[in-house]
Amino acid sequence: MRFRWDQGNNMDEVQEELSKKFSINRRDFPTSKHEVSLFKEDRVELMVIGDRLRVHMNPHRAILSQIENGPFTKRDMILREFVLEKYPRNRPTPLPWSFNFEPEFEVEEEK
Repeated sequence: MRFRWDQGNNMDEVQEELSKKFSINRRDFPTSKHEVSLFKEDRVELMVIGDRLRVHMNPHRAILSQIENGPFTKRDMILREFVLEKYPRNRPTPLPWSFNFEPEFEVEEEK
């Protein structure tokens, strides 16, 4: 998991940029003007699918998961680098708890 602590990503811009290279499913969750929520404006979630990597992302959090066994492709690594750039933190808060780690993975050799 990766996080943003500040202003969330603009998901329309993220979708536009990633749709050039990846398959994207978008979910817009309902809200109402009477709802009490800190993040009611952030009700968009994208599921971006690479070759062996899938990313669920909203404006403040991205969850990366491997959907098929095998080494990641160059395309998967492009998606991973995009996520690491847009979601630079590895825990949801600046407070020193809830650390996440990335497991080791393989990358396909270029031909």
